[in-house]
Amino acid sequence: MKKHFESSKHFSLCAITMSLLSLCGCFIFTSCEKKDADLKSGDLYGIRWSITDETDLGERCFSSVGLQATIGVGSQYGRSDFDNIFPWSDIKRCNIKQAGDKEYSLVFEGEPGFSLDGSNGDVFVRIPKFNISRFVLDGYEYRVIGDKDSSVHEAFIENGEVLDEIYISAFEGFLENGELFSKANLIPSSNYEAHDFLDGAKQKGNGYSLYDNRCVDMIWSLMAIEYGKRNTNRIIGYGLADLLQPTSNNLVENNETTNVARVKMSLYEMQQMPVGSTITICDKEQTNVIAQRTILNVQKDGDCFLITFDGSPISLSSTCFVGSGACKTNFCETVPGEALKWHTGRARWNDSESTRNPVRYRWIENPVGNLWHLLPDVTFYNGCMYYCKDMANYSFGKYDGINYIKTDSVYTENNDNGTKSDVRNANYWITGLTNDPKAAAVPFGKSFSKKLRSSEGFGGYYYLNASGVVFIANGGGFDHLWRCNMLTNRAWIRETSRWYLYGARLMFKHVDTTTRL
Repeated sequence: MKKHFESSKHFSLCAITMSLLSLCGCFIFTSCEKKDADLKSGDLYGIRWSITDETDLGERCFSSVGLQATIGVGSQYGRSDFDNIFPWSDIKRCNIKQAGDKEYSLVFEGEPGFSLDGSNGDVFVRIPKFNISRFVLDGYEYRVIGDKDSSVHEAFIENGEVLDEIYISAFEGFLENGELFSKANLIPSSNYEAHDFLDGAKQKGNGYSLYDNRCVDMIWSLMAIEYGKRNTNRIIGYGLADLLQPTSNNLVENNETTNVARVKMSLYEMQQMPVGSTITICDKEQTNVIAQRTILNVQKDGDCFLITFDGSPISLSSTCFVGSGACKTNFCETVPGEALKWHTGRARWNDSESTRNPVRYRWIENPVGNLWHLLPDVTFYNGCMYYCKDMANYSFGKYDGINYIKTDSVYTENNDNGTKSDVRNANYWITGLTNDPKAAAVPFGKSFSKKLRSSEGFGGYYYLNASGVVFIANGGGFDHLWRCNMLTNRAWIRETSRWYLYGARLMFKHVDTTTRL
């Protein structure tokens, strides 16, 4: 059994730095001017994992040793000692609403006026600024929060300015009249080109953009340290990951304007479209989505199923086919089963599975599963990564060498989508993160193995198309099953790609000091 890094142990960053200089591909964010006394573990909360054991989930280190955190499942509350430790203690759900030309109102949950439905503005989660150290020492890689002299996480730096907090949308984005929103009880938007989501975020005003790799790294680091595991599958599960992708195998058999689709499907397929989930109706092509609605009832009719959905009637024909879609925002609290009561965990829908339930981490719903999230800050060109650190210059598919800087790491191509299974020698699981000094907060894989399963190591799947210009979709979608993970990055999305599995998430940073928040 491995021994925890004792909470009373000090260490010298000078020694760490010297060790790192001899390790290829590793990078440190701190300087060796620190003294041992500055790094007493009473102020540090961290996780470490073996760099030689690819199956290792990780373990707590420093002051995290002995702390406890469990997720909530349905109405069963979780418990976390980190609720009373900064920065976790100051992560809060809130509304942000434009109140005038230069003013935005900010209302936290529990204060008068707070709303989930968008009537008081978008629903965000405020995350306060924190420092983080990343380093390798004695065969372990570390993530450590709490050392005041280490570097501020890059998510809190814009155009050289350090921000006190940033805001991540609680819900996946909904496009309406060209503007992207975060509000409850809506089927989140998909089947748009990536620039439509980015334009929709920027349309809201200065300080708005899309959730990016820096945000993914920030949230993953917080979650991994809090729960003492580097694999998000082993913490909150896979999310909404085992629903049915629409294909022409599931053709509609009735030709009429109706709210009932008659479809010949197997019982197994129908179980992947439960009551309360979303039905996607396509006509002729997967990208030609004519409607997405909530399923109200399912009834067997001979060798077919009758699927009743809400809303106005739809003109159906024999060229139409059906499948699932992304479930509504705030589904954690409105799921037709046992809703999630706590800030972190998963709901109980038809059962307690970890592959078919909405999830959230500290109010951020579906960081994995449901929809892939398009990330605007990284472009790959012929297998080389280009990275932008300034949200004002985000543009999908850009690699200009000015705003998007070429990084130094070399990446291996993998265009294999893998299988919907969790057996060894079938899929490509990441075994190490890039830690490139020019893209330090980009948690992209640098190595992978087919020998693992999703429940081991990082649990993220490695994708890279090394031909031409591609960018990243993160997290996995509603049919991606065991491959859904916060470190699953599908780097093969093209500028004109659109699909009912690709969506986006809002981000807000108060970068305009002439405005009031």
